[in-house]
Amino acid sequence: MFSLSLAIDRLPREAGLLTMAGVHWLSLARRDDMLRLAQQFIAGLPPELRTTLVAPADEQQALLEALPADTGPARMALFELKTGRRAAELKQLSAELGRAGIRSGLLLLLLPAGRVEVLGSNSSSWALALQDWAERHGVAVLVLCHGQERVLPGELAGRLSGLLRLERHGGGIFLQIESWRNRLGLLAGSAFELGLEAGRFAVLPALAWQSDEVYEAGGVLIQKAALERIPAPAADWRVVEQNDAFWEAALTAAEGTLVVAVSHNDEVPGLARHLHKLRSLHGPGLRLAVRKLRPCLRDAEQELLLHCGANLIIPDGLSHASFMALLRCLHGQRWHRPRVHNLDELLLRYQPPAASGLLSPNAFFRQADAVFRAGSGETTHQLLALPLRTGLSADMCLSQLHLRRQGDLACLLDDCCYLFLFACPDETREAALANICRLPWPELFSECRVFTDTEALPRQRFEQQHEVAAIAPVVSLHADSPQNSSQFGSRPVFLETRGA
Repeated sequence: MFSLSLAIDRLPREAGLLTMAGVHWLSLARRDDMLRLAQQFIAGLPPELRTTLVAPADEQQALLEALPADTGPARMALFELKTGRRAAELKQLSAELGRAGIRSGLLLLLLPAGRVEVLGSNSSSWALALQDWAERHGVAVLVLCHGQERVLPGELAGRLSGLLRLERHGGGIFLQIESWRNRLGLLAGSAFELGLEAGRFAVLPALAWQSDEVYEAGGVLIQKAALERIPAPAADWRVVEQNDAFWEAALTAAEGTLVVAVSHNDEVPGLARHLHKLRSLHGPGLRLAVRKLRPCLRDAEQELLLHCGANLIIPDGLSHASFMALLRCLHGQRWHRPRVHNLDELLLRYQPPAASGLLSPNAFFRQADAVFRAGSGETTHQLLALPLRTGLSADMCLSQLHLRRQGDLACLLDDCCYLFLFACPDETREAALANICRLPWPELFSECRVFTDTEALPRQRFEQQHEVAAIAPVVSLHADSPQNSSQFGSRPVFLETRGA
């Protein structure tokens, strides 16, 4: 177990204590800030700590020259990152560290962002592989990555031991903590304003630190799926995995915050009933949040959940820090919507057709027509005609449609594709088409004609056609990857020792 510190003056222990093996990644835009923080960090290390420094030659030299005498570890193994093998050197970093005999202690890695950027979409998997290596070998890795590029996505928060950013904007210096894990727990979504005092980074004394833990009276009850693989960040967070067990526990939660996950729109009716029951039992003080795990809810379905008792619908794809920040916005909130007295009637108004995907023209017309006849005008639907482009086969065009949501329908009639999109406002029509078509829709269809009702369609032609258009399965062609016969073990070590 380590007991180290980032050495930023007045930074709370929860935010700066380094006690775990794994990768602690801190991004900095400026090189001089990186060197200053590295110097501050090394100078505060205990003399007996086994320490390794890996850095490009120029940055290592600048850091060593700036270190005060008689500070930091008594001995430090020094390795240089060679130039010219940008992607390869990082891919083989953990193997080379093993060859260099690094098995424990602290590893400080100074890394220009450009060296990571060349990994492209593989940067996340590389960082996670380094995390796995560090945990297995008991090495605490602190990466100071400098450059304007943001090379790691926020989705890695909670999967790495730490993910932080040091930024300068508006004349200030800010430390953004997307996640930081140590023996005190997990901290996420915090920000501290820093200043320079005698050449050292320090939290400005005017800012009293406030815990990032999202809790008030009653704490937080959350479905495990809603955490998206992130550990619970505070002791009073109660995590429940099973759906039934979660709703049982929710019935006894008279106060606090409840967070439930949703991943498909067919879950909406049941979720709406649960929210309505909780709101009826506990009144407006209970805070209810719904976190989307996928882009699965239409605007109308989100509105339905808000009518039934939800305070907040949390978008999908948010980083953990943004998720925590949104939950903090619920503090002190009360639900202010009119109470729904006839839930069944409300659900019926928002219920999409039972069908989805490609249908026969007859079935398509009946399903869409039933929605328009039963509607009260409060929900907008899209009824579209998309004639196939000349020269393109129906098979090819229809195979590019991907209808995910219940109530989104398609059919083929007279070389024209008809779409019905349930509860889709006019302003989101283009975005919906972009989600549905694997290729841009103008490349598949010659135009997009909009109808306000099925009455504008040739009803008789639709009713006469009972066959569903047959589509051949989409075949993905992937070139075989060449076998990599390179034996990295026989290559020279690219970490060059400078001494100890």
